[in-house]
Amino acid sequence: MFLGSFNCGDKCYVNYYQNVTSYKVNPNAVTPSGIKVDTGGHAVDLVYLDERIKNIEDCLMDVMKVNSVITAEEQINWQCLKREFVFEPIKRDCFVIKIIDAVFSECSEWQFLPVFAPEQLCKDKGLEPNPKCLCKWRVAVQDDNVLVTPPALYLWDITRIVTGCNAVWNSKFVACMMF
Repeated sequence: MFLGSFNCGDKCYVNYYQNVTSYKVNPNAVTPSGIKVDTGGHAVDLVYLDERIKNIEDCLMDVMKVNSVITAEEQINWQCLKREFVFEPIKRDCFVIKIIDAVFSECSEWQFLPVFAPEQLCKDKGLEPNPKCLCKWRVAVQDDNVLVTPPALYLWDITRIVTGCNAVWNSKFVACMMF
């Protein structure tokens, strides 16, 4: 299993997210900007992946420039480990993208991970889980620095990895999840 700091030592992102997946990670590709990818046998446009991550990076840096220090209330609401943010490029050698086979639901066009999510999270989004529409994760962070995604490449959790904020959808970083 490929774990740890990905050659960054103590300079990588520190997060304490619950692991909902435990995939072996064996990077077999690298984007032009140096992001390791375990393609899981899927065809991946590495240049396009880099472009999307660059858009996320630019957005995060713009938000951090305006909001480099957040209030104690924002820290609690956004579930951030820190209140002060540094405007720096994403540390591409500090995370890996793991692509796995997707599962599908009769109730959605989304691709899902084969991992159940707490039903309350679906209810909070206005969804009512049932036997045909199970509540499952679409993306996950594993071992703090591995982004686990189906082939649709849902990248929004990169904002969680980089910011150390778990509830990014409640934060000003939410705009950076749209790429």
